[in-house]
Amino acid sequence: MMKKMFAVVLFAAVIFPALASAGLVSKKAPEFTLNGLDGKAVSLGEFKGRVVFLDFWASWCPPCKKEMPEINRLAGKFKEADMAVVAVSVDKKKEHAGSFMLTIPGVSKRITVLHDPESSVVSQYMAQAMPTSYIIDRSGVIRFVHFGYRENDPDEWVKEIESLLKEK
Repeated sequence: MMKKMFAVVLFAAVIFPALASAGLVSKKAPEFTLNGLDGKAVSLGEFKGRVVFLDFWASWCPPCKKEMPEINRLAGKFKEADMAVVAVSVDKKKEHAGSFMLTIPGVSKRITVLHDPESSVVSQYMAQAMPTSYIIDRSGVIRFVHFGYRENDPDEWVKEIESLLKEK
């Protein structure tokens, strides 16, 4: 009986936050302004008119460590496209995020790394798992959400981004 109860609680703890975040699909992406690792303020609005791949991650997160090199490849793949990659670190210290980014060989300058030490933006997006990625269309509407990281995610990201780049 106890094992069943634990399984139900665990299932609810995983599913309900995912459903809440998925509820943002087809809604306007919440606006935010955060500082980059260089200290400059950057707002989501600066990417208006572009497809945005928005990722919430942390340097202490094992799936994020697998995901970030793939995000780097994604940024390189769409370097000529009207697309932006925004990676929001929830590390408490920006030095941790900066040190982690230095471990990515040939990190793309097309990745805008922002710092959300209080997780204020993460909570706006209801991202309960690390990493969580949102693909936002040119008009600022969230069209796709990815929870965690799976090996087939990069292929899905490419298809989804390509479909949005075709839309005018």
